[in-house]
This record gives sequence, C-alpha cells and structure tokens, in this order.
Amino acid sequence: MHLAKRNIPLYLRNKRANKDARWLRRRAKTLVRALQSDLALSAAFGRRSVIVRMVAGMAPQPAKPTKIKRRVGFRLPPGFSVMESPEQALGSLSHLARAMAYEGLNDVYIDFSRLTQYDLGANALLDVLVDELDTQARRSKRVIRWRGNFPSDPAHVRFVRALGVIKRLKVEHEYLSKVDGDRLLLFDERCKHYVRAMRPREADRKTKVTVRFSDHINKCLKTIGRTMTPAARGRLCNYVGEILDNVEEHSGMFDWSIQGYLDTQLATPMCEITIFNFGASIAETFERLPDGHWTRDQIQTYMDLHTKKRLFGKTWRKEDLYTLLSLQGGVSTKNVSADSTRGNGSGDLIEFFQRVHSECSNGDSAQARMIILSGSTYIAFDGKYKMLTSETGLRTIAFNDKNDLRERPDPTYVRQLAGVSFPGTLISVKFPLSTAKSTQATSTGDAT
Repeated sequence: MHLAKRNIPLYLRNKRANKDARWLRRRAKTLVRALQSDLALSAAFGRRSVIVRMVAGMAPQPAKPTKIKRRVGFRLPPGFSVMESPEQALGSLSHLARAMAYEGLNDVYIDFSRLTQYDLGANALLDVLVDELDTQARRSKRVIRWRGNFPSDPAHVRFVRALGVIKRLKVEHEYLSKVDGDRLLLFDERCKHYVRAMRPREADRKTKVTVRFSDHINKCLKTIGRTMTPAARGRLCNYVGEILDNVEEHSGMFDWSIQGYLDTQLATPMCEITIFNFGASIAETFERLPDGHWTRDQIQTYMDLHTKKRLFGKTWRKEDLYTLLSLQGGVSTKNVSADSTRGNGSGDLIEFFQRVHSECSNGDSAQARMIILSGSTYIAFDGKYKMLTSETGLRTIAFNDKNDLRERPDPTYVRQLAGVSFPGTLISVKFPLSTAKSTQATSTGDAT
C-alpha cells in the first residue's frame, strides 16, 4: 500500500523534505555558478581598471604629482566637448582618472556649474570612466559616494539626467520626469572587454546592435516627417557593422560603445551619434604592418612623397598621414591584394555624413559636423571638403583644394591634438533635424 494511504503525516513530511532538498540543490548550483561568474569577472576585469589607466594616460603626467585624497572634486571645464574643445575634454578626463587612482577613495563630487559646451562624445567618455571606477570599487568591496550639481542650461540638465552619470550610477530620484523623458530619443550600447572575455559568443551581438541603432536613427528622422528606406537602413547597418568589425580586429581590445541622443525640445533639435573604442589607434595599426605587406606598400608611396617634399614637421606628422590615408576607399590593414574588399566602412560613413549634411543642414548656424579622433590626430568634417570618386573608382578625401593626397591637408580640418591623445578611435556626428527641409520629404524618402 502507498505511504500516502498508510501514513499521511509521514508522507507529507517526506514530500516536504524532498522538496526542500531539491530547492537546496538548486540554490547550491546557483550560488556555485554565481561564485564562478564572479571569479571569472574578477580575473577578466583585474584588480584595477584597464580603461581607467588608459584614460589617465591621455595627457602627460604633471610635473607635480597628483595629491592622494580620499575625496575628489572634479570640475568640468567650460568646453566639455570632443567636437569643439577636444584638448579640454580629454585633458580633464585624464586628470580625473589620475585623481581617482587611490584605492582608498570614497567620495567624488562632479561639478557641472561652469559648463557652456557639452556634447555626446565627451558625455559618453565620462560615462564609461565613471562606470569603470564604480565597478573597480565594487570589485574591491568598496563604496564610492557620488555627489554633484547640475549645469545651468536646462538642455544640459536633461542631457545629464537622461544619458549622463545620473543614469549610469542609477540615481533614480534624479531621473527625468516622464514628460521630459518622452521628448528624448536615446541609444546606449557598450561591449565591455571584461564581459566579452567571459562570453566570447557575444560577437553575434554586433548584428543586433547595428539593427537597433538604425531603428534609433529612423525614429529621429520620423520626428521631422522623414524615414529611411529599407535599402538605406541596410546600408547604415553595413557601415556601422564594418566599423565595429574594424574595431575588434585592429584595436586589440574588445571594448566599444555606441550612443545616440536627440532632444526634441531644442529650437533646432540636434541628432548626436558617437561610436568609440579603446585600444590601438589607427596610426598604430598601420605602423605595425610588416615590410612587404600589401597595404603597407600601398600607402608607402604617400609616406615617401611627404618625406621627400619635407612636408612632415611639428604640425604634420606621419601618424596624421596614416590616419588620413585610412579614410580612403579600399585602404585597410586587412587587405592582402588589389582584389580585397575591406576598407570601405570609413568611406561609407563619410558619404553617409555628406548626404546627411546635404539633407539636414538648413543654412543657419546649426550645421552638420563630424569628427574622428584617433591617437593624437583630430579630423573634422563640415561639408567643405568632400569625398569624391576618382576615374579609377577609388574614393578620396584629402582635405585640400585639389583633393590630392600628395599635398598637406588643411590644418583646420586635420591636425595634431595639443598635449593629449585618445587611446583608441572616436567618431562623433551631430546634425540638425530641420523642419524647414522636412516638407520636401516623403515617408519613403531615402533620407540617408
């Protein structure tokens, strides 16, 4: 006879004991997996953040060593913008990273009171730095108290609350109201190198990210009655996909970020995009190519011409020429012959910007702009110099009146950063969404 019929209390006790035992086994397995994951994360992240160390090195170490403090006050410079004031932005972030190197740090105050210029690129770098410092503290069982104030400009306040340190640190009581939040369009994705080391299969994530990013751009365009055609969306996915492929193959570090921001409350809404990675700069990847490599031979002609004509100097260096040449059609360190098809991502992105500039710039002071930072080279785009296709089918942008790579570019558009460098590559785009031109569009227009 079954125990349930012979001894009901004993049957219920046994049933409860078996259920408790199963729960304990599941709980034990969960705790073991959590411990294994935590150990793997600690091993991948390390005792100290690699990103923080790289950011600290963006500017030279001051002659007077940074005083070790448990409390740090970080006052953002007036021009905290990688597009308008890259030296100020990178230099200030480097100073913050050095000041926060002390493991006993427990209090940080971020002061936005002097802020007059602010853009998505600088905001995104500050976000990553704060996230890395907070993760580093938690890995060592410490707690950092984050405090601060807000900028005086209401538009900057919305920026900080929506996609700045407030959101990064999950300070929920300072989040935007639902009304203000509904008037913003945001995109925020980051591949963290230490997470990627634990989950190699996250390589497939790039495809999903590029699709969501194109959806974000489409939503931004819809605010002025425009949309991208399916073909245009596919091309944008391809552009961003190749950029991320280049990042992972060339930089030597799987750590990249993509952010997008649009504030529809501005008089002229500006759609901002930034894509950046940490690791080797563009120039460093070209300098590492061995003798006899097809791409090295391809670009060496220009290096030799600039050397022969004595064009190189303090304001025009080999690193700058390497970076400029990387933007040309068909130039990639992964190409091995004339039949190779890599090296079009940068050119495609430049042509995307040129179409955006033509479509969205409305003739006033709010013009479309794009910049590329890599190492200590700064390249700016505002529509004056365009990428053109030669008779041989190669796309070229030389940033001079002749569009000739054998000549020096305009130093206003291609220059060396003064006293700072970025450990990787950063692309930042900003363009106005003009309702003045939106009336010329249809819902199926190829907006890009």
